[in-house]
Amino acid sequence: MRHQAIRRMAGLAIIVLSCLSAVAQDCSRPALRGSFLQPALGDRWTLKQWRDEFHYMRDAGLDQMVIQWTADSKEKTTIYPSGVAGYAQNTEHDVVDRALDAADASGAQVYLGLQINDDWWTKYLTDKPWLKNEAKVANVLADDLWKRYRHHGSLTGWYLGFEVDNVESTPADWDNLVAFYRTVGNHLHKLTPGKPIVISPFFNTKADLSPTQWQTMWEYVLKRSPIDVLALQDGVGVAHATKAELPEWFSAVRNAIQNSRPHMQFWVDTETFTLDSEPRPIRAIVNDMCAVRPYVSSYLSFSFNHYLSPQQVNPLYYQTYLDYLASGKIEHMRPTAPADLTSVALDSETIRLTWTASTDNFGVVGCNILRDGRRVASLRDGTTNFLDSQLNPGTTYTYQVRAFDAAGNESALSNATTATTPEPHLYPTNIALDKPYTATMPASPSYPDTGGVELTDGILGSTDFADPAWQGRATTKIYSFTIDLGAVQVIKEVRSHWLQDKPPAIFLPKQVSCSVSDDNVNFTAVGTVNKPSPGDDNLSWWYTLTDLTGINGRYVQLQVKPGSNAGWTFIDEIEVRQ
Repeated sequence: MRHQAIRRMAGLAIIVLSCLSAVAQDCSRPALRGSFLQPALGDRWTLKQWRDEFHYMRDAGLDQMVIQWTADSKEKTTIYPSGVAGYAQNTEHDVVDRALDAADASGAQVYLGLQINDDWWTKYLTDKPWLKNEAKVANVLADDLWKRYRHHGSLTGWYLGFEVDNVESTPADWDNLVAFYRTVGNHLHKLTPGKPIVISPFFNTKADLSPTQWQTMWEYVLKRSPIDVLALQDGVGVAHATKAELPEWFSAVRNAIQNSRPHMQFWVDTETFTLDSEPRPIRAIVNDMCAVRPYVSSYLSFSFNHYLSPQQVNPLYYQTYLDYLASGKIEHMRPTAPADLTSVALDSETIRLTWTASTDNFGVVGCNILRDGRRVASLRDGTTNFLDSQLNPGTTYTYQVRAFDAAGNESALSNATTATTPEPHLYPTNIALDKPYTATMPASPSYPDTGGVELTDGILGSTDFADPAWQGRATTKIYSFTIDLGAVQVIKEVRSHWLQDKPPAIFLPKQVSCSVSDDNVNFTAVGTVNKPSPGDDNLSWWYTLTDLTGINGRYVQLQVKPGSNAGWTFIDEIEVRQ
């Protein structure tokens, strides 16, 4: 699976190396200049919040915003009142107009993304007719946007949202990409002379093409394509690369630009988020920017608006970043250690922790929970208690807590505490074995439900997502499974088995809810399992509702809420026991 499972839904941002008038700083140090914005976030903002956002950006030296997309050509939706035939607005407000109005008042610049389309990740560069049609769609959208919003002085340029990666491709594929870029790029340059076109490809150090091979590809493509800015995603936030690996990849792309289209600009898209969709520490962001400073003139990022703005995350991230801009240094004071940590087992699967909060000169933004020496959860809500659920019965666990601030400074560990979960009641008979079931959403053809029997065949997969026992779904929408037990049965336990593998964007569900029915029409809720805290490892995990009393039914339904704003859920088995 490609990096797109994370980034297709994630916002991006523009960052530039510059001497900023808003704050005193040394021009040799990297600093953000702008931010990509996902339309859904902007749609939630009031007019005041739009104005405030550009105020926060200006005070931090940012004067650019990129709206990541304005249309979805698969769903036939737009984020503005479009005049394109067959398209309907799916936002409450005209996000494009609100962004441009606020930018006009602030003196900022806005780049408009054209369309996204989920089919890009399966069609990719190999489907020439599909790409040709998408190029036509892009041009129609650009005409519509320009007609409606050309009076805004802040409309600065365009962004093409199809993200190209370093999977294996052929010269014929490159020609298909060139044809797309030429059709759209030439049209945009004729429609809006002088307004630059931005693309933002990405790489995964574990994917097919090496830096040298990717350099060859981009030399070929860029030499033939009217693209003005290449903003390369650094991939550190989604674990596709480390800071140490960035110079080799950025050097390769810089060489490709110099050898093929030396007048175009080369920027970086620095990732400001973690795999858990949380803000990265300011020190990590700055270090990544410094690693690519010899190669780029500007910085793209995902995203000030989503992960640094005080309107979205803890304001301490914003304050710490402003302190960096003013001083040129990342503050280094460690928080004090959390104290008085205690633990108690509540049942065979749950342990409750409580502790005394730590303090910090700027302020604590969160705590990491360590179980048996490994981080299993991060809390960012200021609480000093934690329920560790879905644990193994009859097991002793040792816990410690470590606080952290927005800069990335960590406290010493708290005292250690241990607790033991009691032995469970055993329910030996799986009455769902080999029973039929239905799903409201089919599995992906790449990770299918082979034969329609995988969820009740008793076969568990390994922790390799390619294991055929697993079936996968790439969605943010709620879906469900319904098992027919054949007759009304007494139900004591319901559980489902899920995979976590964060680098390829496979996440545990946020929530799995169970209900039962005698007639497959009227369902009664049984209970809900919330996402546990297994840490970041590649692993499989049971979601279990146990010791049920008074529960009877023929049909058992599990409703699944995916665990990320973008990514996959993988399941291999559902059991109903008595």
